[in-house]
Amino acid sequence: MRKFVLLSLAGIFLFAFIFIASMLWYRFFYASEGTREYSSVEVKLDSANNTINENGLIPLDDETAKTLTPYEFSVKNNGSGDVVYNVLLEDSIISDDANYINKELLSRSQLKYQLSLNGQIIKKGNLNDVKNNILDTRSISPSKSNNYQLRIYVSQDAVNTNWQNKYYHFDVSVKMEEEL
Repeated sequence: MRKFVLLSLAGIFLFAFIFIASMLWYRFFYASEGTREYSSVEVKLDSANNTINENGLIPLDDETAKTLTPYEFSVKNNGSGDVVYNVLLEDSIISDDANYINKELLSRSQLKYQLSLNGQIIKKGNLNDVKNNILDTRSISPSKSNNYQLRIYVSQDAVNTNWQNKYYHFDVSVKMEEEL
């Protein structure tokens, strides 16, 4: 009887150890504290216009770049609390389109950007200077909407670099964080 009790306690201890170790493993490697997705935030992305068009594929100055057709997207908070979000820009390669299959991707050092929020330019500069792919971090109140316009173009400084017959394709995503 004594062996049965000891084996039972050892089994319970082993089960508890495995359970706690699994939870700690998950929290350390997979769950990030303070970050979670919100279904109450609506993000609308322009899926048809995320490649620089021909007008942006020649070196431009900042004033001329304002006339380019922008990539437009919006973030709307349908929830009841404030939400903090990051706008992320990631490079993407088009490998299944005959127009782009033989072209190289432009380097970020050859590109500039202008990011507008609700009609006002809030950020501009070299795309190479964007840290961790984060274009913007912002808080949004309930029932509010932020409308963005993004223009990416070949920098006027890239005139003496190899920029011809290349393209730039990007993906924009929005990641929500709970405001702490």
